[in-house]
Amino acid sequence: MRYSKIIIVGYGPAGMACAIQLKRMGLHPLVVEKGRPGGMLFNANRVENYPGFPGGIPGPDLVKLIIEQAGYFNIESIQDEIVDVNYHEDKFNLDGKSDAYKCDILVIATGTSPIVPANFPEDLAGKGLIHFDITELRQISSKTVGIIGAGDAAFDYSLTMAENGNEVFIFNRGDRIRALKVLSEKVFINNNIIYLEKTSLKSLKARSDKGLKAILNSASGNKKYSLDYLIFATGRKPANGFFRESLKENLPNLLKEHRLYLIGDLKNEHYRQVSVAVGNGIKAAMEIFRHESNQ
Repeated sequence: MRYSKIIIVGYGPAGMACAIQLKRMGLHPLVVEKGRPGGMLFNANRVENYPGFPGGIPGPDLVKLIIEQAGYFNIESIQDEIVDVNYHEDKFNLDGKSDAYKCDILVIATGTSPIVPANFPEDLAGKGLIHFDITELRQISSKTVGIIGAGDAAFDYSLTMAENGNEVFIFNRGDRIRALKVLSEKVFINNNIIYLEKTSLKSLKARSDKGLKAILNSASGNKKYSLDYLIFATGRKPANGFFRESLKENLPNLLKEHRLYLIGDLKNEHYRQVSVAVGNGIKAAMEIFRHESNQ
């Protein structure tokens, strides 16, 4: 059992900003992160609205800089996946896959998890052919990649996938593009990206050569596609599945009493931007410091 007065779960932009600010103010949080630092920012093709970077900056490069900055403050972090959180006798109890943790103040910055579509082929899960983001695909080249979706994520992913000579298909089951105009304009002038509307997935099978055989339905009938990878960019939801009922019931009071903080994409709904997440993290840290100073 590890105890820390303050624990931050999640080390994306919100969690990192919160940890940095807390350390600046003399407080010492413990950060628990299940994977690599950076969260979904690592998937961003280019961040163009974060101040200080004229012309924008690739998501991985911004993550690297934030990690480097966090390193100056010697922030204690542990790699573990939290699977259960409850609140009992004025303490938060966190169960991870590797250890258990206890704290007085809990900051949750776990971001989002993908919304799995109803027609998701469960038999292909775990084979490395189907993804919900591009974390593991950034380095592939000369492959054929399909992306299902029509929002910012789908179009942003397509631009990254097209950079290494990959052929990319965007499959939109409707005819409305929900991505920002600045993204769609880049997509439509990229010769490596083919956008198809009113095209929905009918079936998906593994090929003998480790790729995928996809059949998609369109206005002109069914068409077969040979894909190396398929990405579902079909929406995301708050990653809060580890909240126990005891925590959910006490949520309003814990937030009001400055014992619990929800920051970043976990709480920002449609406003999932790195600048907003960073602001959440810094504000939470300042509120923690102010509240603790008044005790």
